[in-house]
Amino acid sequence: MTPRCLLVGHTAPVTCLSRASIIQDNNFIVSSSEAGEMCTWDLVDGKCRESVKLLQVHTNIQAYHMCNSEDLRLFCNGYYAEILIMDPFSLEILFSLSSKMNPDWISALHVLRPSSRKDDVVLAISITGTVKVWSLLGHENKQSEPIYENESKQIRCLNALSLNCCAYNQRTVLIVCAKYCQIYDAGDFSVLCSIQAPTGERWMSGDFLAPDRVLVWSTEGKGYLYKLPANSVPDHKGFHGPTVDHDSPVLFGILAHPDNKLLSCPPAMRFIITSVGGKQRRLLLRGDSAGVVSLWNVDSAAVPTPNQMPSHAPIVMTSLDMAWAEMNPSPVGILDQLHLPDEPEIKLTASIYLLAANRLVVGREDGSIVIVNATHTVQLQLLHGNHQQLEDWPRHQLLLGHIGRVNCLIYPHHIHQRYDKAHIVSGGIDFAVCLWDLFSGTLLHRFCVHAGEITQLIVPPHNCSPRIQKCICSVASDHSVTLLSLTERKCVTLASRHLFPVVSIKWRPADDFMVVGCSDGTVFVWQMETGHLDRVLHGMIAEEVLAACDEAIADDLGGSLSGGSSDGLANPAVHFFRGLRHRNLTAMRAATQRGLAALQHSGPAGNAGPLAEPARARRAQLTVQGFRSNPADPESHILFFDIEGLIVELLSEEYSAMSPASLEAAGLITSEYMKVAALTQSASPDATKRISGILAKMKEGAETMQTKLQAKADQLKGHLEAKGE
Repeated sequence: MTPRCLLVGHTAPVTCLSRASIIQDNNFIVSSSEAGEMCTWDLVDGKCRESVKLLQVHTNIQAYHMCNSEDLRLFCNGYYAEILIMDPFSLEILFSLSSKMNPDWISALHVLRPSSRKDDVVLAISITGTVKVWSLLGHENKQSEPIYENESKQIRCLNALSLNCCAYNQRTVLIVCAKYCQIYDAGDFSVLCSIQAPTGERWMSGDFLAPDRVLVWSTEGKGYLYKLPANSVPDHKGFHGPTVDHDSPVLFGILAHPDNKLLSCPPAMRFIITSVGGKQRRLLLRGDSAGVVSLWNVDSAAVPTPNQMPSHAPIVMTSLDMAWAEMNPSPVGILDQLHLPDEPEIKLTASIYLLAANRLVVGREDGSIVIVNATHTVQLQLLHGNHQQLEDWPRHQLLLGHIGRVNCLIYPHHIHQRYDKAHIVSGGIDFAVCLWDLFSGTLLHRFCVHAGEITQLIVPPHNCSPRIQKCICSVASDHSVTLLSLTERKCVTLASRHLFPVVSIKWRPADDFMVVGCSDGTVFVWQMETGHLDRVLHGMIAEEVLAACDEAIADDLGGSLSGGSSDGLANPAVHFFRGLRHRNLTAMRAATQRGLAALQHSGPAGNAGPLAEPARARRAQLTVQGFRSNPADPESHILFFDIEGLIVELLSEEYSAMSPASLEAAGLITSEYMKVAALTQSASPDATKRISGILAKMKEGAETMQTKLQAKADQLKGHLEAKGE
């Protein structure tokens, strides 16, 4: 097992992965994140083929080949009350399954095709324990009527984690909850047997290995193999009979690591069936927080051993660390040229690429900040040649001001032109925010207002008050937020009454508000200019305020209202639908009037809105992006090359150095072009004066002729009028 490709593009933790192609060795997968982002990836080149952002956040995706479709369909469930069926390549919602009885979030689902029928059946359970069944004929689409469940039954099973129907007979169902997993009869959904979670562990999911065997795995990263009792095996004569005390599920094997090392968080685990050389293999995969992927062969462990309960070790273990260690020569680092062989390596902890200045700024664990020429550094590390023996290589800058690790860096001028080009800001573990001069490398000011390490640096919106426009927002681990003025060199606002960690910062520039969201769901509204705490919000009101801030930003970027409107309200359509939802006629009427007024005031020369064709900007030929898969890891770097941009740049440089004759010899221009160019290009300043004089005489002659023709026309017109009288 070796790393194949690195897929970069999500802005939030990835929660779901699913295959996207019917072919077993498919090259396309679909991923979904906590932010509602969905992407379809091509595993051949690592490119994102399609991406979309949904309001719904998925917790599980099952790929299934429906009876009347050529491609797979994605059956998605999550933090919403429907089941969404999506196309894996266009990522559009084809149709959805709704609930008539007890609608609630769907916690688990399973799609199957009964052996005696030609339609597909969706079996699902809600978080409140309602089992639902939908039948799909294959011709469902967006225009069809709402698809409601065919059957519904309440069972005693709350917050189920997974649901799997036995693929071998479709007579039993395994439902896994945190504390127990249960086998149900698929006919009437009565409980046949139950398996308690081991002490100190919680179940995560499970699946059938045979009609009488199941594999269940726990939050400790262990897989447990159980043999089911007679009343839970459909082929047995005692199926669905009374439970006998001594007849209970028997544990006959454990899949675990020999070292039994404690994990910092529950791992991701999955049971997969694949084929190698025509032979079917059943495997259990585990990926933990240390970046280690483990693989167990379930087939070899699924055979019970008499009077023994063996523990099976993984057959394969791999990680990026192991892959890097096996490389010879070892992979290069972006600042390897600064290390001497006998010196201990200093971890890189933060980095930022300055496109305009072609500089790479890297913060390190010892508190130093190194500034190097980006293209020269990449050339030195990746390209072999005579340049590696040069002694006059451009020197790097070393900024010393932090005591301990540098956590974050920001170059405000990149985000908005109002900031000074020379200013770069850093935050460290020493509770300090430092303002540096990029060109001279001097420390301009050191802000020491936080009581915790700096975790984030943010630029306020461009339409804040003039004083706030020159500030940088910093967030620290002591739950404080500050606005630091780069021109006044002092703290403008200190917001430090938050009881829980800060997870989001929103802005309402028209109202002079900074809205801080905390991890416990509370929202603090601060006045930016005065630093006064305006209010503290909880619950639904807090969520509404955060959503209103997002609406205001979207409206300012391309909505129908101008950013400087007096009322500072969001998009009228949003308020109209909100009034519709709450059945508030006054709010609906006001939103409609504001929307009409906005349409009347916006002329053709106004803002064209978000659908206007943007001017295509030239992309950077090189971009350096830092990434980290684990907070404890040193920062790695990904280099993005725009190949088309590089080719255009190289060709333009080459053509500009060539003479017209060599361009014609290369077949790039024609002789006709040369004649025109010779006519338009002058050989000397005298020739330029002569040509401009000739052009002036021609223009004067044309104007004289126009005057004569106009006079002649007026004379003829007067003659005709006199003749008519």
